[in-house]
Amino acid sequence: MCSKHARRHGVYARAAAGVFTLMIAGLFCATTWGQLYTGSVTGLVTDPSGAVVPNAQVKLVDEAKGFSFAATSDSAGRYVFRSVPPGTYKLAVEAHGFRGETRSGIKLDISQNVTVNFSLEVGMTTQTVEISEAAPLLSTQDAVTGQTVNRKFINDLPLISRSVTDLAYLTPGITEADANCQSCSQNNFISNGGRNATADMLLDGVTVTNFEQNSGIQVPTYTPSVDAVEEFTVQQTNFSAEYGFSGGTIVNMVTRSGSNEFHGSAYEFFRNQKLDANNWFNNQNGVPIAPLRNNNFGGTVGGPIKKDKTFFFFDYDGTRSRTATSNQFGVPSAAERTGNFGELCGYSGGSFDANGRCSSDGGQLWDPYTGLYNNDAGGPIRSAYIPFNNMATYMSPGSPYLNGTKYQLPANPGNLIDPVSLKLMQYYPLPNEGVGTASYNPYTNWIGSGSNQGTNNQYDIKIDHRFSDKDLMSVKYSRQGNSSHGFNCFGNIADPCTSGPNTSSAHLAAINLTHTFTPTLLLNLAWGFTRGAVWTHSIAGDYKNLDAAKLLGMPEYINASGVPFIPSININRSYSQGDDASGQQHGS
Repeated sequence: MCSKHARRHGVYARAAAGVFTLMIAGLFCATTWGQLYTGSVTGLVTDPSGAVVPNAQVKLVDEAKGFSFAATSDSAGRYVFRSVPPGTYKLAVEAHGFRGETRSGIKLDISQNVTVNFSLEVGMTTQTVEISEAAPLLSTQDAVTGQTVNRKFINDLPLISRSVTDLAYLTPGITEADANCQSCSQNNFISNGGRNATADMLLDGVTVTNFEQNSGIQVPTYTPSVDAVEEFTVQQTNFSAEYGFSGGTIVNMVTRSGSNEFHGSAYEFFRNQKLDANNWFNNQNGVPIAPLRNNNFGGTVGGPIKKDKTFFFFDYDGTRSRTATSNQFGVPSAAERTGNFGELCGYSGGSFDANGRCSSDGGQLWDPYTGLYNNDAGGPIRSAYIPFNNMATYMSPGSPYLNGTKYQLPANPGNLIDPVSLKLMQYYPLPNEGVGTASYNPYTNWIGSGSNQGTNNQYDIKIDHRFSDKDLMSVKYSRQGNSSHGFNCFGNIADPCTSGPNTSSAHLAAINLTHTFTPTLLLNLAWGFTRGAVWTHSIAGDYKNLDAAKLLGMPEYINASGVPFIPSININRSYSQGDDASGQQHGS
């Protein structure tokens, strides 16, 4: 497929290839996935009595570029223009013995097939009737259903995320798959009950989606900025056979082009935490609102290179974001960092007796080496508790089944404390939520806030050229570069929040050539190449000299992957306990 992703262990990597191989692969990709975005204009030419008018000369002119197309009505009075790019056109008809007629403001959308009929009045050929206002055109040539989102919609409707595909939800039958997904693909919607993320996205006639590995979904590799899009159509049913690669819905998009007049724009959209309220949890714990800054800025410029013949359009879009986030965890207290977990007894509502046995079984730690499995009890029977829950002063006898092996515990106090865990625990922050109050919860005793950082730069350049009345060409190239960095909650190597620095890139190239042989025979060639890649560097991107084996005393094989990383450890309250028939305590 055109878009190339290589995934290994959840990390995307871009596979290297020789230039020759890449060119050959791109050629096959292009001929496989080329698509059409042009439409057609057809109609019937009649006289005042309703009789058809053959051999009428019909001319279609692009009002912005000056491109013109000529046709002649056939013996049945019908004319047709095929493979017409989206735009606003003027249509003129002349026939011997009749007044000419001109209609302007004919808007042709993506893949739209419209009908414009003419009823000519008898008169001199030099006389022309001009019609500048007309009823909206209906597409009577096909039964394709969907929704067209034009430039007026894109300009006028609010887009808080500055993502043009959010306007796809204006289409009947399009619903959200996951309203809380912040990093989902641009086509992650449900269309008329179908599976989400299966719609193909076309940009200037070529697909920009790629099959996600082992998933059956499609992911767009590149999405243009809002100000780069002229219009798009969501086609849902009955579209013609040249469209495939889809689960039943097509998002057919075309980018803006230059015209005979120079035009441009500049913009900036911003959000800032100073305009927002802090969340309730931060306020409760005295944590200030984290930075939230989102700046989206850019500009466009387009115009003629050679009037009526060659045009260009260029746009740049940049985003700088700082997104506020908060995280809550249960972290070890200062005493627990030394191996003393005596406070657990009090949190469970119990107290220690003179021998260090907690009156609440839920707050008592037991020596796992003294437990034996009992089938009748449905689990291990524990026989030795840890006095005062102080693992630092307790020495476990170990298991008699491990005598003489390297797995037997050393005979010293604190031998139940794993040295790696003890070192790792020192990287956890101290509790800061509810400390010293009756509401203190040892399982949720820390909160922190910060911001996720993101940077995006992308641009598009498009050239439209007219070789002759029969030959049109459109060439496009797009490039995107993105980087992000998640919030480091702990501020060190043991942080469970951030994935470290991440980078991505995307490229898109498209060439469309149209040659008209006769009014009934034409050739359209669409070549496209798209490629996207994401590199997830993990926290090793911030700590390049991280050596878990040396730092924490872990086995050397932990570094065998070549990716320096601290193992991910999730701490939760998954302990359960109960009484068996003998009154012995058991748990798992």
